[in-house]
Amino acid sequence: MAEATIATEGLTKRFGSIVALDDVTVSSDAPAIGLLGANGAGKSTLMRCLLGLWRPDGGSARILGLDAAKGGVELRRRIGYMPENDCLPSWMAARDFCVHVGELRGLPRRIAVLRASEVLFQVGLEEERLRLIGTFSTGMKQRVKLAQALVHSPELVVL
Repeated sequence: MAEATIATEGLTKRFGSIVALDDVTVSSDAPAIGLLGANGAGKSTLMRCLLGLWRPDGGSARILGLDAAKGGVELRRRIGYMPENDCLPSWMAARDFCVHVGELRGLPRRIAVLRASEVLFQVGLEEERLRLIGTFSTGMKQRVKLAQALVHSPELVVL
């Protein structure tokens, strides 16, 4: 039996006296997963624990069979992440940013340049690839964030 794409067991995360996640156990190998809930329900906290950005106070989180708290470089090599907030470097061209992210994810420069062109074409930004990101509309910035999440051909994309 294949290991679940995401799995938590007794996952707990506290911020002082506030309990954001309380003994969460979940397992899924579905091809698409959505988290729905009210503001403050713990969705972002769960995602940050799964991505290894925050260490849980209790329990465990696994993603693609790797311990999220210890997966580090291997976890980031296998996952593409599209952040919610605008965190793009306004002074860079879309192509240069995607190349940079590809290299950070372990691609040789030549392959990173090729993949950056491919993913920018896939998201409809091939004509704008040399423009500075700071001049893009909100929708175009969303597409750059998606392109950088896909540039290294990850096994899993987290949006």
